[in-house]
Amino acid sequence: MCGIVGIIGKNIKTTEIFDKLEKLQYRGYDSAGICIEKDNKFYVHKETGIIDNLRKECPNLFGDVIIGHTRWATHGKVNKTNAHPILSANGCWAVVHNGIIENFAELKDKFASKDELITETDTEIVANILEKGKGKEDLQNFIFTCEQLKGSFALCVMKKGSKSLFIAKKKKPLYVQSIGNKTTIASDPICFEKGEYFKMEDGEYAVANFDNVRFFDCKGRLVSKQALKCFELVSQISKNGFEHFMLKEITETPQKIRGLCKHYQTIDWSFLKRWWINKVKLIGCGSAYHSCLVGAYYFRKHLNIDAEALPASEFLSDNAILDSSTLCVFVSQSGETADTISALKKALKKTKKIISITNVDYSTLASLSPIVLPICAGVEIAVASTKAYTCQIVSLYMLVMALKSKMRNAVRNVLNLSKRLDRFSLDVSKLAEAIKDQKNIFYIGRNLDYITALEGALKLKEISYINCNAYPAGELKHGVLALIQKDVPVIVLVSNKRLVQKTLNSAFEAKSRGAKLFLFHSQPLEKIDLNKFDGGFMLPNVNNDLTCIFETVALQLLAYNVSVMRGLDPDKPRNLAKSVTVE
Repeated sequence: MCGIVGIIGKNIKTTEIFDKLEKLQYRGYDSAGICIEKDNKFYVHKETGIIDNLRKECPNLFGDVIIGHTRWATHGKVNKTNAHPILSANGCWAVVHNGIIENFAELKDKFASKDELITETDTEIVANILEKGKGKEDLQNFIFTCEQLKGSFALCVMKKGSKSLFIAKKKKPLYVQSIGNKTTIASDPICFEKGEYFKMEDGEYAVANFDNVRFFDCKGRLVSKQALKCFELVSQISKNGFEHFMLKEITETPQKIRGLCKHYQTIDWSFLKRWWINKVKLIGCGSAYHSCLVGAYYFRKHLNIDAEALPASEFLSDNAILDSSTLCVFVSQSGETADTISALKKALKKTKKIISITNVDYSTLASLSPIVLPICAGVEIAVASTKAYTCQIVSLYMLVMALKSKMRNAVRNVLNLSKRLDRFSLDVSKLAEAIKDQKNIFYIGRNLDYITALEGALKLKEISYINCNAYPAGELKHGVLALIQKDVPVIVLVSNKRLVQKTLNSAFEAKSRGAKLFLFHSQPLEKIDLNKFDGGFMLPNVNNDLTCIFETVALQLLAYNVSVMRGLDPDKPRNLAKSVTVE
C-alpha cells in the first residue's frame, strides 16, 4: 500500500514531487525516496520516516525525469537500503513499486546472483530483470519483465538516458495525467491538477515522453483510452487551520452527512424492487467491518432478514453459503482494500446482487461492482477513519430504508441528525487526561452500543497505542472480569432505553472489582446513582438507530485527545496505512 509518483517534463523541481508524495502519505510513511535524472545521471535520496525527513535532507534539484515513493513496508526492514526507488545492479534502471511480487524468491534464483542483491525487498528483482534486457526495445523489455511477475504491482520505472517513464499496473491503482509538456503518474488522482486524467487498467502499459503518453496492451499494441475528469481537491487536502487532519475530518462529519443525504435523494432505487433477497452478507475490513456490523443490525431490525457481517479476510477463507438470492454488500473507504476486492470477486461467482459502498467512485471496487453507493465523505487524509466511518453507517441506514420504502422518513431522520451534530460539542479533555497513561482500557455496551464500543476501542488503540478492548457488557462475568484491576478504566455506552439497567449492572460488577467507570449515555438516568461513576457525558438522543453516531464522534474526540496528550501524531499512527492494498 505504498504511494508512487513519477513526473516527466522540463526542469522539474524536487519540491514538486515532495508536495505530491505528501498527499500520498496516507498510503504509508515508513520511508520515502526520490530518483531524479539530470545530465544523464541518477541522483537518489532516501530517508526513513515521513516526507518531511526526506525534504530536509535532500538538496533542491532540477531534472527532466523524476520518480518518488512513500513506503509501507512488506518485504524488508524499515531502513534507507530498503527504501524506494530501487536501482538495478548496474545502476541503469530505477523502480518504484506498490504491491507484492509473490514469486520474487523464485525470480531471484533465475535472474540475479547473490552479489547483485543488496536489499531485502521483492522490488529489487524487477530492476534486475530489466537490466538483463530481454527485448530489443525498452518497452518490450518492460513488458517481458512484468509478465514474469506473480502477485500485484503498480510500477513506475525510469531508464538512464531514455528520457521516458515506463508504467504498468496489475491489481493496484495507478493514474496518469498529461498536460502540456508534462506527464504525471500517481497512485491517487489527488496528486493531479484540475483537468483530464487516465486510469490504468490491469495488464496495461504506458510510456510517457516529453511530448505525449502512449498506452499499450501486453502485445505492445497501441490502445486508446477514455479520459476521466479530475476536479480540484486542494481545499480538501488542506488542514484549513486545524492542528491535525483527524480533528478537521471529525468536524466535517455533519456537512458530509448532509451531502450524502442530498445525493441519496437523487438515486433511482427501483432496482431494489426487482430483487428478491433471502439473506444478506456485509463484508469489510477494520472500521468498515464495524460499519457492516451496524448495517447487519439495521437489516435484521427493519427488514427481518438474515443478515451477517464478516471481515473480508474471513469471508475469503470461510465456506460462506451464497446463492443467486443473496445480497452481498461490500464496504471500503478507499475502494482499493485488497481483501475486500478479492471477497467481491469470490461473491460474483455466486450472485449478481452486489452493492459496494465506497468513498472513491473511480476505485477498483467501484469498477467491479454492479451497484455503487458513494459515501460522499470527501478526501480523508488521517489514517484513522472518522467522517468516512459515520458516512458508511448513514449509507447503510439509507439503503435499508430504501428497501423498506421509507426513504422520506430516513431523509428526515438523517437531516435532523446532521443539524444536531452541528451544535454538538463535548469536552473530553479531563477524561483523556485520566486515561492517557493507562496500559489497559475496556469498552462495554450492549446491542448497537457494543458495536460502537468496538469502533471506539479500535480508534483509541490505533492512535494512542494503548491496549484497549471492547466487550458485550453481559460477557464481563464470563471471563473478562479476571482482567479488571484497581483503577482500570471501563468506558460504558448506554443508548438503548430497554437495556439501560442491564448494562449498568454489568458496569457495577467491574466497579466492585476496583474499576473506574466513565459513562456515555443518551438516556435520562434519574434513578441511577451517578456517584458510582468517575465521569459521565450526556449525548443527544435522536433515535435508537442513529444515536450511535453521537457516541462514535464522542469516542473519536476522546481518542484524538489522548493521542495528542501522549505526544503522538494522530494522523500517522505507527505501522499503519490508510489504503490497505495487500492481502
